[in-house]
Amino acid sequence: MKENAVYDVAVSFTEQSRSAVGEVVETSRQRGLTVLHGPDQTHEWWGHKDRGDLPAAPVRFFLPFLSTVDDFGAAMLRAVKNGDEHVLPVLVGDLTVPAELRHPHVNYLRFDPERPDLLTDALAARVEAAESAGAEQASVAEVVTGARRLTNSPAAPATFSRYAEQEATLRYLGDQLTAAMPALERSGFVGTVHRGDSRISVRVEQGGDTVYALDIQRGGIGGDETVNFVVGRHQTDAGSVCSNGWARPVYSAETDATVLELHDFSVLGRSTGEPRVYRREDLFAALWQRINTEVAAVVR
Repeated sequence: MKENAVYDVAVSFTEQSRSAVGEVVETSRQRGLTVLHGPDQTHEWWGHKDRGDLPAAPVRFFLPFLSTVDDFGAAMLRAVKNGDEHVLPVLVGDLTVPAELRHPHVNYLRFDPERPDLLTDALAARVEAAESAGAEQASVAEVVTGARRLTNSPAAPATFSRYAEQEATLRYLGDQLTAAMPALERSGFVGTVHRGDSRISVRVEQGGDTVYALDIQRGGIGGDETVNFVVGRHQTDAGSVCSNGWARPVYSAETDATVLELHDFSVLGRSTGEPRVYRREDLFAALWQRINTEVAAVVR
């Protein structure tokens, strides 16, 4: 591994999939992708080292080649189900993802030994889509150790609905933003909120010039049950891959209430992509603070 190198993908494998991985690594490099791959970097190697002993190199995706759902494989699949966009499992052989570990909106990659180039094409497309969406890379050590820390989530009540909570979140954010916008007039700005069936459009103007724009959409890069945030004016539709962050409603057994798991690429200005949990009220407060910070930076 080169010092300070940045990679498109990092690879983990079993002895049984070693030759398959070698083919994919070779075709991927020929395609122009940068690949972190070492002959000793098996599932066991990745799974039994502490974070400080793992590569700290930034990667777009960590690719575990899974032929069985052992402890390591289950951890990787669970990370995907929990919304970790940096883990991208590759299914080998006739492996299917168990229902309790399957994300309903993820298309899992599969290795075809007769056509390794097909997997390379899919990887290149995923990397290109991540770049276009502005997704940040992450330390591969943090991705792997974070996935290994995950345990099965407590069962949500039978009446819990992500879509009902999505609707409630959109309604709440729309109400709060509409009520808050007049306060900007004291600083010489005009804020408007347009509320449609699947999008809330927030615009802040001064002298007729738009100085801040935010679209809050139903569905998007994280799945159709999420709330997607797009900063700036874009020609996008609801569900577009364009995203500066997205939030998934999840049930919290600790508080017996719904919280929002925000994967923040830049909507709040952190550009980390690391998920963080918010109550609905706290998410609005963070968004409103960000709007005021952006507006205050405008000098006229």
